[in-house]
Amino acid sequence: MVHFSLLSATAGLLAAASLVSATPVPSNQNEEPRARIVPFVNKHAAARSSESYNHADVVERDLRRIQRRNELADLRERSGTENVKVKRTAAALEPYDINTLRKARMTKRQGSAADPLVNNGDALYYGNLDIGTPAQTTTIDFDTGSSDLIVPSVDCANCTAPFFDPSKSTSFATTNQPFETAFGDGSTANGVLSTETVAIGSLALQNQPFAVITQASVGFDGPNAGLMGLAFPTIAQTGATPWFMNLANQGLLASNVVSFYLSRQGADGSELCVGCIDTAKFTGEPEYFPLTPGNSSQKYWDIATQGFTYNGNLVTGAMTATIDSGTSLIYLPPSQAAALYANVPGVQAHEDGKHWVFPCANAGSIGTFGMVFSSTTNFAINPTQFNGGPIEQGSDTCSGAVVSSGEENGVALVGDAFMSTWYSIFDYGNMRVGFAQAV
Repeated sequence: MVHFSLLSATAGLLAAASLVSATPVPSNQNEEPRARIVPFVNKHAAARSSESYNHADVVERDLRRIQRRNELADLRERSGTENVKVKRTAAALEPYDINTLRKARMTKRQGSAADPLVNNGDALYYGNLDIGTPAQTTTIDFDTGSSDLIVPSVDCANCTAPFFDPSKSTSFATTNQPFETAFGDGSTANGVLSTETVAIGSLALQNQPFAVITQASVGFDGPNAGLMGLAFPTIAQTGATPWFMNLANQGLLASNVVSFYLSRQGADGSELCVGCIDTAKFTGEPEYFPLTPGNSSQKYWDIATQGFTYNGNLVTGAMTATIDSGTSLIYLPPSQAAALYANVPGVQAHEDGKHWVFPCANAGSIGTFGMVFSSTTNFAINPTQFNGGPIEQGSDTCSGAVVSSGEENGVALVGDAFMSTWYSIFDYGNMRVGFAQAV
């Protein structure tokens, strides 16, 4: 992953002076289309208050993913698998709007599919995936921060249903090659690499490689059954090209994009759009930012960020932002997180060294946080969405959605706390990420 040096103090002050917080301004970049982002309006309920929501559990889950990612990166470096190159098609046309077919009262469009997602306490979003012939439906966390498809079989004792039964599929084939993955908390999952027909709606791909999980330790289970990685094949443990990119490489998509609308406060309406965007889910037009490094060695959906803002002023240094739908909150290197919160009145560092806390009663008046990428647009996060919720159940002390990653690596891991404010478009055809204000 490419890292960027910190902005100089002079450059930071000049950038901060040019930012527009209340009404974001389109960038001066050359690529089209230009953004026309309207002032931020929060249409969702205030801070997370669900009895099932536990902020400490969310942070623990996210940090396990970060630790696992670092461990896998070390493993790939030692084994030499980082030399795998990305194979992709030529740049696609502008993203296809699935809302146009709805207006025309059409039932389907070749090359695109919208998959409704379940909002699990604003901490995890998952939807349905069909696998096998005839199709068996399971539930999947669609994760732009990983690259493997992992599905539990009926033989997995500690996994979550709905399970996949290979014996009931005529298109299943196994390679008999073992698959094993481990997580930072010590939980493990084992299985075999196989191939199968995998589909979302009318988008079906035969012979997609994936891992069938047959054995897992306690702690592997969750509200969803499996995981579909949407990042690049250079980081795939299975060595396979992800399903979405296989569809794109074979010319099977209306446009080579996948996009997310993530609702707030457990509301309905969250959606994954494969091969499409959904203009009913956002206002204005998306503003796009090129991937870094943007070549065949791409690993994650990384874009350059000038840093984070507080009340419109740039207060941190430059970083690489990994846009990660599988992470709930936002994780910064400890020094960058400290620099951000140093500007916020009434916020204190928690004794665990990971969180910064404030009275929950002050959540609505804490100020406005945001991010600036490679333009002058300040992508603001509403204060109520920035509130990560009570530090523990029943507490009147809340934690900010920005948490220390514990790694001084120049990387901002940007998860659902940001993506729920901004409709997010992952454009594989043009190697870029786009944002527009979510409705």
